This record gives sequence, C-alpha cells and structure tokens, in this order.
Amino acid sequence: MKRYPIFLMLIVTLFWVGCVEEQDINVQSLIGNWENSVYMENQGVNQVDAYGFDESGRYFRYIYFKDPESNQTLGYAMYLVGNYILEGNELVLEEERRLLNLGVNLFEEIEGLSEIEVIENTTLGLAFKSNRQILEITKTCSPLLSSICIPVTSYNRKEYVLFSPL
Repeated sequence: MKRYPIFLMLIVTLFWVGCVEEQDINVQSLIGNWENSVYMENQGVNQVDAYGFDESGRYFRYIYFKDPESNQTLGYAMYLVGNYILEGNELVLEEERRLLNLGVNLFEEIEGLSEIEVIENTTLGLAFKSNRQILEITKTCSPLLSSICIPVTSYNRKEYVLFSPL
C-alpha cells in the first residue's frame, strides 16, 4: 500500500515532464525539414506548410498542396527563400525571394508563381516539444489580420534530407 502514493507521484511527474517545452534551442536541432499538414475538406487536398533550415544559415518556406491518396504534390501557393539567424529562442528570417500564387486557382506549378516584394525581416518565437520532433513557431499577428491569424503553429520533423522545390 505504501508503494501506491510513490507510484502515483512518479506517473504525475513523468506526465508533467513530458508536457514541458524544451527551452534550449540550437542550430543543430533546427536543421532539417518541418511540416504542418491540414486536410482541406472543401477542396479534397492536403495543404502543407513547410520550412527547411540548413547548416549554412539558409532557409526556405513553402506552402504546397498534395493529393491525400497518392501523396503526389499538386502545386504551390507560396515559396520564400533567404537566410536565418538564431538568437536564443527567436528566429530572424531575412527574405531574399518571395513567390506567390496570384492566379485564380488554388495552386500553380512553382514556375507559375509570381515574384513580389520581400519582407525584410521577420522574427519568430521557437519552442521544441516531444523530444525535438515538434517545432512550435510563434508569430506576432497584425491587428488588421488578427481574425485570420494563427499565432502558434506546430511543425513535425520530416526526413533530414533538405528539400527545396527550386
């Protein structure tokens, strides 16, 4: 009977530790591909928001669409590329190129995206969860767009091979 309270305390402690965010962020833990995928029921496709970070300080971000059955890439809505600087638990993105789908279709081939003016610097908050397999990215939402802004998004670690469609 004396083991029951100790066992219960151990379970509660393990549960609490498993839910705590990992605070130490370093470049090595950031390197690779990260994806957030959402099924768009009204379109019948998966929308994937992906980031990729390499050892040299380069990053890319793109939003693309996949067929949920075949997993085939159907097209792109956005593609960004530039450099990143890690400052503690903040990530500063310095865009060099921004391509967007300005057409009437949901997605386009990457070559069909239009180049628009870059946003010079964007600062994002970072946190790791689940043994560094989930990256939480926190962005500041504009007051004008706050109704459609999602300030915290979780990205799952994908294969280590850095992939960029361009």
